[in-house]
Amino acid sequence: MPSDTTHFRSVIITDIKQETAGVKTFTVTYDNRERVSYAAGQFITLVFQHHGQEERRSYSISSCNDLIEQLSFTVKRLDNGAYSRMLHDKAKVGDQLLVAGISGLFTLPQSIQAGEQFFFFAAGIGITPIYSLIRSLRIQQPETAVVLIYSNRNQEEVVFYNELKELAAKSNGKLRIEFLYSTAFNLSRARLNKALVRQLLNEYKLVSVKHLYSFVCGPHDYMRMVIYALEENGVADDRIRRENFNVNERPAILAMPPDTNAHKVTLIHNGIRHEVICQYPDTLLMAAKKNGITLPYSCETGRCGSCVARCTKGEVWHSYNEVLMDMDLRHGSILTCTGYPIGGDVTIEV
Repeated sequence: MPSDTTHFRSVIITDIKQETAGVKTFTVTYDNRERVSYAAGQFITLVFQHHGQEERRSYSISSCNDLIEQLSFTVKRLDNGAYSRMLHDKAKVGDQLLVAGISGLFTLPQSIQAGEQFFFFAAGIGITPIYSLIRSLRIQQPETAVVLIYSNRNQEEVVFYNELKELAAKSNGKLRIEFLYSTAFNLSRARLNKALVRQLLNEYKLVSVKHLYSFVCGPHDYMRMVIYALEENGVADDRIRRENFNVNERPAILAMPPDTNAHKVTLIHNGIRHEVICQYPDTLLMAAKKNGITLPYSCETGRCGSCVARCTKGEVWHSYNEVLMDMDLRHGSILTCTGYPIGGDVTIEV
């Protein structure tokens, strides 16, 4: 554990469930047995210690807050994933974990109108946040039509297979699921591609595309293909949400901001006002760290959304952003991990 745990909270593992051969679900509560608060589609950021350095990893929440379930997160064991291996091979009920926070923008719209339809696209372990979202949506809006397109290599690798089948069976036709297997004999319904996305939209769509919401989670190339296909078929960009699982891979090229001068940054965090100077190559997050200000973050690559804040004055430029949509940016949302003040001083609320 990190030596300085002032800004973290401890949770206790209360249950571990084997979902498939390489996937486990971990249920946790705070160390005082208080239930952890969260929203469907968010993720939990855990803090680990490695060779004296603090490292963070984020895992999507698979439980359903609308059912008052204890927070559960689901983890796929990766051969090159030090912490996924540790959780799978060593973690046991009763162990303590450190939590930096619960965050994420991959959540349901605040207001869902009658006559809207939801399409969810998931590949592999990308089902984790989508499983939570679908269950919450079924409780909040039981009459809303929901479609899940879920891609895997074969049925044995499908996470939550029985649970999803049961949800669909109890939905009175409101939840329809298409399981796609890349090893299927029928290649036309095997690996998802742009043509198949269009075909499935036409097959399951009950409303015009302007009334569709789409959520996409899976490998980067999979999500890029699905999003392009959705946009080509008329789904608006501000009605498409994606969640990136490759947050630990750094972009190959980081662009330089158009303004590399030093600017004053006023940070308002937990009701406390701080003033720091930020200048390239330091990001807003780096500048805060150097001044002893602890802000939320996880990936530090502009891929997860843990560090989302709001710019209330001035302008922030991003070297990389796979999280915020145009609508978010228009409302002042920024990422401190890849954000730089440009054109003058800025005020940031975290």
